Amino acid sequence: MSKSPVKIMDTTFRDAHQSLHATRMKLEDIVPIAEKMDQVGFHSLEVWGGATFDSCLRFLREDPWERLRTIRSLVKNTKLQMLLRGQNLVGYRHYADDVVEKFVEKTIENGIDILRIFDALNDLRNMEKSIQATRKYGGTVEAAFCYTIGPIYTIDYFVELAKKLRDMGAHIICIKDMAGLLDPYTAYELVARLKSEIDLPIHLHTHDTAGLAVATTIKAIEAGVDIVDTAISTMAGGTSQPPLETVCHILKDTERDPKFNMELLDEIADYFYEVRKKYKALESEYLGPDPKVIVYQVPGGMLSNLVNQLREQNALHRIKEVMEEIPRVREDFGFPPLVTPSSQIVGTQATLNVLTGERYKMVTTETKNYFKGLYGKPPVAVNEEVRKKILGEEEFITCRPADLLEPELEKAKAEIKDKAPTEEDLLSYTLFPKVYLEYLEAKEKGIKEEIVPVKKEEVKPSTSLAPTEFVINLYGESYHVKVGGKGHKVDGKRPYFLYVNNQLVEVIVEPLQEIVPSEEGKVEIKPKESVRPRASEPGDITSPMPGTVVKIKVKKGDKISAGDTVVIVEAMKMENEIHAPIDGTVDEIFVKEGDMVNPDEVMIRVK
Repeated sequence: MSKSPVKIMDTTFRDAHQSLHATRMKLEDIVPIAEKMDQVGFHSLEVWGGATFDSCLRFLREDPWERLRTIRSLVKNTKLQMLLRGQNLVGYRHYADDVVEKFVEKTIENGIDILRIFDALNDLRNMEKSIQATRKYGGTVEAAFCYTIGPIYTIDYFVELAKKLRDMGAHIICIKDMAGLLDPYTAYELVARLKSEIDLPIHLHTHDTAGLAVATTIKAIEAGVDIVDTAISTMAGGTSQPPLETVCHILKDTERDPKFNMELLDEIADYFYEVRKKYKALESEYLGPDPKVIVYQVPGGMLSNLVNQLREQNALHRIKEVMEEIPRVREDFGFPPLVTPSSQIVGTQATLNVLTGERYKMVTTETKNYFKGLYGKPPVAVNEEVRKKILGEEEFITCRPADLLEPELEKAKAEIKDKAPTEEDLLSYTLFPKVYLEYLEAKEKGIKEEIVPVKKEEVKPSTSLAPTEFVINLYGESYHVKVGGKGHKVDGKRPYFLYVNNQLVEVIVEPLQEIVPSEEGKVEIKPKESVRPRASEPGDITSPMPGTVVKIKVKKGDKISAGDTVVIVEAMKMENEIHAPIDGTVDEIFVKEGDMVNPDEVMIRVK
């Protein structure tokens, strides 16, 4: 057992705000405190990866590469760490090997020292390329296995995984307990076994969702774990990590005391106490402790996003049904650990099962790909009845999924041309094509998240978060407002759906008007009529939730059969295939790619 002071990685700049605030901490709130964080003496600071890359582009309208370079310029003494999803990198699908290698190269070049690499299914084939690339470009490989519970998950199972990761070239082995399921005594046994059988540093990552994190962390330290994850106290607890200062107080004057300057930690905690107030509107009320996570196994970051997504569907009151459906879907999927992207795939599919009223009536593209084997080999066999319902007689692949992928970078370069002037920009586009183009457009228009001060009764929308989100100040109070969608006119009135501090508000507008330039160059205000009818016929195809039309797979006059995929709608960060309800002919198409759609609008009419 180790007798030296325990090393600590701080997660405040990445996983803490990902778990608490859906990954929305802006760079401007990191910069003022970064140098003080550098003075603490952490083993490393987790600053990048996970959902931060996506969130920077999609919501914050920040360049994730510039964010990393800025932090690197301020943190001169502490190693910087990131979370990498193996072949998924920082996205939600597998990328080709050329993308993986270039991403790892530029990540290390821009300032990352340690890459925590994992695969959502613990399919080690999906970690091979990123581990090789990290070693090639001089980074430290922290290879992680995803801890979870279920029929096959034993101490022996995880120890064997760790040995295989050691043999693949890991410098550090990480126990990644993303849902906070690891109890203190199991942690002690697992760490003790790893320390006795593997001659590598062992790093524990956990969450406090079930209220176990402090006890689990202390027992792991007693068993000899080398490194643990914590967050500063004012950004800790709940779905985040255990509080740093609490762990320090427990270890005070012991052999494993990290001996940090507590006055400095107090200053940092006070700073984040104020910062956290800015993001309160994004904070889930389901922060825990919630021991039911042991049953549902929903990770912290997934829970905060799931709550926000259900709010957007005006279905937060059905969260209990969704949480009860998640374990059933997980069993159908072969008991995968629930961590990005498997957590999003399972969570979104459970939500669809509940909202549509029929299990697997509607499936996402990601669910379909999972059952094809394109994410890797599930820990145990999937539910064959469900697989056949989704795929019919289509075969399950058995090779390494990335072996089926053609190189992507040159094709992406030809598509984006001069809109991606650097290799980093090209990677951003390759990983998130649609989101990157929206980011460029927002950048050109000067749209980024900012609070615009207003006086007295003046209510002025800011260009915040995204064009449909605003932060307004009124009588000294800040309100986060999001436009959720609009309904159809009834008696000349149209309802609009807004979320004010995450609470749904219906606003009736009478009459709806739009500004139309006249031929003489003057501006006229005329009533605006909806171009999409309300669903009323058996062949009317609608989306079960608000979203964006990604692809239309039919054209007017096409003969189609019930069950054919006719349109793909992106919602809840997943692509959802919408199928024809009847046999017939495509009579009308009321949408185009890129359109926002609402559940009561006809997208395509089949007769």
